[in-house]
Amino acid sequence: MRTFQFVSVEGATPRARGLCYGEQAKEKIRAGIEGYRALFARTGGPGWDRIVARALSCLPLLESSMADLLDEARGIADGAGISLGDLMVLNCRYEITKFPHYDECTTCAILPEAAAGGKTLLVKNWDYRAGIVDNIVILRIEEPDGTEMIGLSEAGQLIREGFNSHGVGLCNNSLQSLLDAPGQGVPVTFLRRRVLSCRTFDEARDLLVGARRAVSNNMLLAAPGRAVDIEAHPGGCDLIGPSEGIVTHANHFVVRDELNALERSPRDERLRELLMPKRGSLTVDDVKKCLGDHENYPKAICRHPSDLSIPRPQRGMTVAAMIVDFDERTVHICAGPPCEGEFVPFSMS
Repeated sequence: MRTFQFVSVEGATPRARGLCYGEQAKEKIRAGIEGYRALFARTGGPGWDRIVARALSCLPLLESSMADLLDEARGIADGAGISLGDLMVLNCRYEITKFPHYDECTTCAILPEAAAGGKTLLVKNWDYRAGIVDNIVILRIEEPDGTEMIGLSEAGQLIREGFNSHGVGLCNNSLQSLLDAPGQGVPVTFLRRRVLSCRTFDEARDLLVGARRAVSNNMLLAAPGRAVDIEAHPGGCDLIGPSEGIVTHANHFVVRDELNALERSPRDERLRELLMPKRGSLTVDDVKKCLGDHENYPKAICRHPSDLSIPRPQRGMTVAAMIVDFDERTVHICAGPPCEGEFVPFSMS
């Protein structure tokens, strides 16, 4: 059974937490950097020095808005024995690799009216390049004020998604709009890390809506009994609430279809179609089965490489799946496609 490394991070200062993370995950962080070096070399993009320069160009904005998280990033780099520039490429990879676009992820939130036992669930299938599977980590971060978070990340990224001890959870999808362009904005990994330090749903929502961005991103925010999907683009945000206790999303704009730079995905509608027959009694096990669905292959919820002529590291697949059960303070994580792997529970201390 494939598994992900578990990295537990503590420290009195942001830099100390970064060092703790970087030292534990240094092999995977370095492997991730080499993977992106090879990717950019194969695809004929700009040279590594230019990519690093682009990643570092956001430092002034981060110094003024998230200096503590930038210190955490510096600690990660030092702990892993790499340059801050290389570490920032990992943390800006969403912005850097958006051109050309690559489909990523199916997400969902299920509220008490739709779930068994009145639970709230936050759900994600993470789709990306097969080359990153061996470099994914499960992060547990504890901050000095007692805030604890657990989630998934490419090794070296501050965090991608997960939930915290205050009952705030976040997962994300890639979006590409006609408004997207290279420019200055807060890297989404820094924004996600800040959200998972928030103490309330409203604080997290306001942070996501008000963030400065140059490219589009979809963010599904949830807390016990609450959920909102935020379709964010350089021109603003549109919010989508649950319908009949369920909200699903994939990699296209729903509110403003005219912003889509790419064709619609069938995965969000398919996931809703699978969930609705059990609305009112949905369990974690029901959701696990839905995440392994192969209808509409190769654009299925559970994705597998379809073009074997593409080098293996660049083939698209579901690299991980995550189900947050807020009531149990537990996240169930599957390494690789849900149809093949086993969900392992990780609970808050």
